Amino acid sequence: MFDEFGQRAADRYRLINLDQRGHGDSEWSPDGDYTREAFVADVEAVREQLGLEQFILMGHSMGGLNAVEYTFQHPDRVSALVLVDVGPEAAKEGVDNIMRFTRGPDELDFDEFVQNAMRFNTRRTEENIRERMRHRLRPLENGKWTWKFDKRFREGEGAVRSGSQLSSDELWRRFRELAPPVLLIRGEQSDILSQEVAERTAGEIPSARLVVVPGAGHSVPGDNPDGFTSAITTFLADVDEGSFPEPDAEPIPIPEDIEEMRRDWRERERRFPGMPLIAGVAVGLAAVAAAAAFLFSRFRRRQGSDEA
Repeated sequence: MFDEFGQRAADRYRLINLDQRGHGDSEWSPDGDYTREAFVADVEAVREQLGLEQFILMGHSMGGLNAVEYTFQHPDRVSALVLVDVGPEAAKEGVDNIMRFTRGPDELDFDEFVQNAMRFNTRRTEENIRERMRHRLRPLENGKWTWKFDKRFREGEGAVRSGSQLSSDELWRRFRELAPPVLLIRGEQSDILSQEVAERTAGEIPSARLVVVPGAGHSVPGDNPDGFTSAITTFLADVDEGSFPEPDAEPIPIPEDIEEMRRDWRERERRFPGMPLIAGVAVGLAAVAAAAAFLFSRFRRRQGSDEA
């Protein structure tokens, strides 16, 4: 998934690419435990084994949800979080497409898998697809090939324990309470993460930036590796320089004649009974109006940034 990114970024970062349990070359769970809690425990075990105190965490799709949960549970460990084409909600059509692709025939010739993958993702070259499929498949003794990920995922509901018991509202809360700076990357042509959900997600995370990568679907890192890498390196450079999150709107300007206004109110207070209450109400209303203008200004700025 992240090979193209690794080729472009390994000279700047130490990259640790974890095959999650049941995927890639990591072992399958003996008891079929692929819950989010299990994935999070695996990441924490790797962190402890490597002696990492703090790190940047990136996850794609299911890995992104695992990364969100890990960051929620261990906010002090994650200095920055990169989420790739994942949010609190996923489009059903896209999920169904992935399920049909991965739950198709279990054993095929290698070239048959390649042709299926090319039909599934038309943005890649055949050479690229062949290279990726060599990482995702393993040969069998009968000369056929099969997926590396746990075959019990393809056996239907109940074969494994997976996902999370969190409700939709609870999952949204997980995203809202993310503490570190967050980069949310969406593939422009993604059928998993809609633009609407992406914008809402980035808007509700305290410190987040949304980047839409052109010419990419759900598999953003390989569909447009240059655009993907550029989004990440720019984000991390801004974090390092302290220029992220972007500064809020300018403070509300205080009128230069505010002291003159106060002196005038005090003079009227001496001349007219009940004036302090009226003046207080006036100041309160002015503050509310200014705050409303400030919030509207911030909303417009954010909306304009998203549209850009």
